[in-house]
Amino acid sequence: MIFFRNILCISYIFSLIVFALGRHSVKIIEGGDADIRDFPYMAALTEVGRVISCGAAIINENTLLTAAHCLLDEKLSWITIKYGSTIFQEGIETNVSQAYIHKNFKNTTPPMTDDIAVLKVDPPIVFSETVQPIKLPQKNVPNPAGKLAKFAGWGKTNDTYYVQSNILQKVDMTIIDDKTCEEIWKNTTNPVDTEKEICAQADMSDGKRRGPCYGDSGSPLVIDGVQYGIISSFHDGCGIAEYPIVYTRVAHYLDWLSDKI
Repeated sequence: MIFFRNILCISYIFSLIVFALGRHSVKIIEGGDADIRDFPYMAALTEVGRVISCGAAIINENTLLTAAHCLLDEKLSWITIKYGSTIFQEGIETNVSQAYIHKNFKNTTPPMTDDIAVLKVDPPIVFSETVQPIKLPQKNVPNPAGKLAKFAGWGKTNDTYYVQSNILQKVDMTIIDDKTCEEIWKNTTNPVDTEKEICAQADMSDGKRRGPCYGDSGSPLVIDGVQYGIISSFHDGCGIAEYPIVYTRVAHYLDWLSDKI
């Protein structure tokens, strides 16, 4: 299993290249252009102001929800948050003032569960037509297996070379039932804990690889305006049909979140 992490120097060079190519030069892996008005809760964590390292969801005017592994190697002073625009470069900027990483998260020792973090920002986020908070699920809500979820991000558009999208991209994901998810991942180095995690997969029945990729970590998995998951990890490569994407199960962490949001 590989986390959606970026190497800063390489990603910075290639991000400069792709942004210079223009708005319609790239696509997420078999996804499509999104409108921020349909995903007004989306935000991006950026390094050195240009490189998209992860995604996040807006919880309220002071708070974002993301993946813990997005923050392990980063100084808060290096991170800028962008939000409010379909076009990454045109996003509104704010800064991270504080971060809370779940105390049980371990980036090096499987199982890599508890991949969740809260960011506090300053100046506060300003709500508008293109900026709105995401709703959180009810506590211990059951797995909505079979339901279609929405996913969006500015992440890498191909797993063989580093190209990030300047335009917000979207793809539909189907929720996988817990038993199937456990069976698929049980013989890997990082089996899934369905009490804390949930799986989803894009439709690849046409034979095309499709779904999130590097740089999309931390972005929300959303059903009917409610955030069910935080994208955490995937198998070796983007859009692998045999292995569904693993998401942190937000409903499991509501007590942990309650005094941080």
